[in-house]
Amino acid sequence: MSADREAEVRLRLADAHARLLATGETYTRSEGGRAPERSEMFRQAQNDIHAAEQARNRLLVELVGDADKVPVELAERLGLTGREAVHIVTTARTGSQRMRAHVLGEQSDTEATRPVWTSETDPER
Repeated sequence: MSADREAEVRLRLADAHARLLATGETYTRSEGGRAPERSEMFRQAQNDIHAAEQARNRLLVELVGDADKVPVELAERLGLTGREAVHIVTTARTGSQRMRAHVLGEQSDTEATRPVWTSETDPER
């Protein structure tokens, strides 16, 4: 069961990265040191990557549960380093509400975040 969910999250993240690269704007430079104007498709791809990373982070926290250590094999399967995985789990347990909102996609008191995709809310399923 969790292997299916891991594959689903990895696929979603890879698709979002592919959409970002498909815009052709990834390595665009502009004059004067300012970031170039990005298309709506590029901004949407960035948002999709962030939402996919949040879904991956929530899955990691769920799979680790109350364990004191994050299995390195699990972190690697999800495309994370050990340090990244520990940061995510620590943030989920002790981080500020704003940090949890950014890392896990939870609602923040100070700013509304858009709903994050999960396998249960996927309209295509």
